[in-house]
Amino acid sequence: MANFAAKWGVPTQTLEGFDQDYIDTAIDRGTAGTGCFGMRIMWTNNMPGLIGRLGTLFPSADNDLDCLCTAFGPLKFIHLSRDDKVAEAVSLAMAAQTGLWHKNADGSELERLAPHQDPVYDHDLIASEYAEVTEGDAAWQQWFATNNITPCRISYENLSADPAGNLFKILDFLGLDSSAARGITPGTAKLATPLSQTWAARFRAEAGIVSSDPLA
Repeated sequence: MANFAAKWGVPTQTLEGFDQDYIDTAIDRGTAGTGCFGMRIMWTNNMPGLIGRLGTLFPSADNDLDCLCTAFGPLKFIHLSRDDKVAEAVSLAMAAQTGLWHKNADGSELERLAPHQDPVYDHDLIASEYAEVTEGDAAWQQWFATNNITPCRISYENLSADPAGNLFKILDFLGLDSSAARGITPGTAKLATPLSQTWAARFRAEAGIVSSDPLA
């Protein structure tokens, strides 16, 4: 948050209480003149803290959903998840070790958070990531059910196989011009390598995981 506040010119004293100035600026920058604001929320890293801050800012809100709507207006939810949770855990573990999180479509680096280090198989690290993604996905499912929300569900596997088709689905869900999905090409490339598959197979064998999707 401090990095965003500095970039946006929001007074740093607003961060402690997560005030309306910060929210309004986030909406303005996130909308970027399109008329549609989107925000990515990861369950473990974001949701509890976000709801806690909004609950303090809007004490009269009845529940989590009311907090979010009070802050951001009428909302629609898109739930993006990966069916193969072991592959997701391996991907996260490799990114944490190598420092590389995203690549451009041409293979050049897009987002690096640490100097390069060669990846080394670490069962405990993968297990920790696996627990986080499975528990986070289950928490979202429960939260949607509790708040009577039917999100637009997108799987990583389907999105990577058919980016334009899934973008069409999302735009239609949002009530936007779905024709904008025609001819779209991804701006990023996959990070997975044959080593990723080797690690995933090894972890499944060690952990006794038969299905790649424990929530299936």
